Parts: sequence; structure tokens; C-alpha cells
Amino acid sequence: MEQLDLTSFSQLVQELIGGVIRRHTFAPHELELLLDFQSCRIRKSARPEILRRYLKAVQQQLACDGSRPLRLSDFVENEQRRRARSCRGPQPAPAIAARWAT
Repeated sequence: MEQLDLTSFSQLVQELIGGVIRRHTFAPHELELLLDFQSCRIRKSARPEILRRYLKAVQQQLACDGSRPLRLSDFVENEQRRRARSCRGPQPAPAIAARWAT
């Protein structure tokens, strides 16, 4: 994605955060984001923070490899997995867990 496209993409994410889309034309990757955003199940109160973190992740990804932006649904799924792992805390080693179970 070129810098101009990244700027346009960032503006679109900012518009989504603000809740008002002000444009009428979209690049293909922006349409994909809009469709993905509609299909993602994200609490309304969590949307601004998730979109901010998503934009930051996309900017970092594009700075590293310049590929297509990460899909929002993939980002949300990765975040949910990461949160689930951090909520569980450290797990005992299998041998220790088996010994405690008996």
C-alpha cells in the first residue's frame, strides 16, 4: 500500500472511530474493511479502542513488509486469543498437573 493509500486508510479508520463516514468513494481495501467491520461482533463501547489498536497494528505491519493490511476480523480474533491466554495466567507443567490430579 502506498503512503497516500495508508493516509486514506487511516482517515477511514478515524471516521469509523468517530461514527461518521464522510466520503463517497473507497479503494478496494477500504471496502473490505467496511464489510469486515459490519460483520465483526464488537461491542459498541469497545469499537473505538479496538479500531485504534487495529490502525496501529496495520501501520506497523505496513512499515515492516508493505503487504496488504491485516483484516479487522483477523485482528479481533488474535486479540481475543491473546486476552484469553493472559487471563488464564501461567499453566502448570503437564507432569505437575497430572501429579496434583491424582
